[in-house]
Amino acid sequence: METIARKGRVLFVNDSKATNADSAARALACFSDIFWIAGGKPKTGGIDQLAGFFPRIRKAYLIGEAAAGFAAGLGNRVPFVIAGNLERAVALATRDAEAATEMAPVVLLSPACASFDQFRNFEVRGDKFRELVRAIPGVAPAQSA
Repeated sequence: METIARKGRVLFVNDSKATNADSAARALACFSDIFWIAGGKPKTGGIDQLAGFFPRIRKAYLIGEAAAGFAAGLGNRVPFVIAGNLERAVALATRDAEAATEMAPVVLLSPACASFDQFRNFEVRGDKFRELVRAIPGVAPAQSA
């Protein structure tokens, strides 16, 4: 996981390398108030095994080929929007996280999917996320630990 930036209370985290549900679970376990960007080219198993983390997710922003399947998996347990692409997902998640009442909202890209439907690989997807976040007005680079 890469902490990219902060805007006010909102933290932006790049976990594009999470190309399956097991990997995404590790990121979801780290935060409590998550605005989750997920989806891409689905892998076997979907996101059913992530149900234990659903209470941590304030809203999901679904992208790529997996969007409809993930929407069905989330059902009425997690609010979601089918954003379609990463650009729209980042914009919507940022808006919602900034308006949230939670003390520490996190916009988390942890797709639980391969990237091949929209990107050459997970690194390119992560680079695009980083670029989009850094272009948000008022965003500041996150402090290194």
